[in-house]
Amino acid sequence: MRKYNQQMRRIFPPFEPDLPGLRRRRFRPIPFRTLAPNLVTLLALCAGLTAVRFAAENKLDWAVGCIVLAATLDGIDGRLARLIKGTSRFGAELDSLADFVNFGVAPALMLYFWSLHDLKNVGWIAALLFGVSATDASTFVGVALTLGLIALLSCWIPARRATKVDPVIALRHE
Repeated sequence: MRKYNQQMRRIFPPFEPDLPGLRRRRFRPIPFRTLAPNLVTLLALCAGLTAVRFAAENKLDWAVGCIVLAATLDGIDGRLARLIKGTSRFGAELDSLADFVNFGVAPALMLYFWSLHDLKNVGWIAALLFGVSATDASTFVGVALTLGLIALLSCWIPARRATKVDPVIALRHE
């Protein structure tokens, strides 16, 4: 057993964080010109996630506003990065993630919470298909589908406010 412990200590030496004579590795500072566009992208991602929250709470007018804000910020971040020469590979990947959430996941969940939840599993499958088709990498049509959803909801929200009746429920009862 003792020989086994010695072998293991050789293979996996114990962690000693402050060994004398060894310099700690420091992270290099991130320049503001690469940080600023990523912060705008993170704000867009937060807006998309907030849209999901509002959709889950059945506050679809606020959810639409968050998606519009996310789309606006999405247009700003790339231009800002090119303007101040702050493009980075990480920024491009973060922007892709934000696009997936803002124009794929959030609108699909908004659609599900708006009217597809009544269809149970079929509605969920339809929302999944919407989200997957909206974020197909070869033919990215997420923005167009999202704008269509926003147009649909922007017609529905004033009608709901004016009549105090949910138009979807009114159409089902006719």
